[in-house]
Amino acid sequence: MFRPLLSLLLLATVFLTGGKAIARDKPVIVTSFSVIGDWTQVIAGKEVELVNIIPPKSEAHGFQLSPSHAKSLRKAALVVAMNPELEPWLEAWAKANPDHGKILWLYPTPETAGQAADPHAWISPPEVVAMTKKLAEAIRSIDPSIDTQITYNQYLKEINQVDSELRSLFTKLPPDQRALISQHANLGFFARHYGLKVPGTLLLSGAAESADPSARHFSELLSLIRREKIRVVVSDDGQNDAFARRLTEDAGIPPPLALSFEYLQPAGQPGDSWTSMMLNNGRRLHQALSGR
Repeated sequence: MFRPLLSLLLLATVFLTGGKAIARDKPVIVTSFSVIGDWTQVIAGKEVELVNIIPPKSEAHGFQLSPSHAKSLRKAALVVAMNPELEPWLEAWAKANPDHGKILWLYPTPETAGQAADPHAWISPPEVVAMTKKLAEAIRSIDPSIDTQITYNQYLKEINQVDSELRSLFTKLPPDQRALISQHANLGFFARHYGLKVPGTLLLSGAAESADPSARHFSELLSLIRREKIRVVVSDDGQNDAFARRLTEDAGIPPPLALSFEYLQPAGQPGDSWTSMMLNNGRRLHQALSGR
């Protein structure tokens, strides 16, 4: 007895919508910076409305939220970030907005007694495998109709391909060509995973934009480079490299190698995705370490 009524309702729906299916509202996902935005785009595709706060070629250190960012955060079904140490501005927003401020921290800062924890986990493929799995599960939890398992499995293959190529490159380096100086303490995950060493950094602070170090630190780095026969000094792309250039000139080694592990490049440029960023930076670092 209910079938005639159901048929009438279906006909009315078709008439009112012009024969088209009613589009569902896409959940809004807000990501903190370009790397996480890329992962979300790959895994969720067009099934979500993605808002990425920090654009490509901009890093998370020292960022400040704008009113438009706060508005996007308030309407988000899911907010995704790396960890409170890297994005304290986002943690502060969450505490000030307890009704809206639930955040998925992909790599919560581990408790490390007496040490500053390294938040740059996105440059370690094993960590990326775990973080993107967590992201895929979170997306599916806010909208079960989005099947993230297939896209995650496909992306897992890409992560492993990146890891395999870079591992093949760096395992060929002799032990005396594995050391480098970085601009700040951001390459630890990458170095540990690929058997490299970072015995010193240009900046003593963990932030890439901190002030130039002292003359004493300059002297200590110069002695370290000469003692360890280090040939590669890495600067962060987009940051002032005057200090790094003075150091390499005095040490008599090649100019600083500018790498962009901190963020992705604009669309259409090398490094505009996580896989491209890792391969582009990794290949260039290997080339510099091998003296080519």
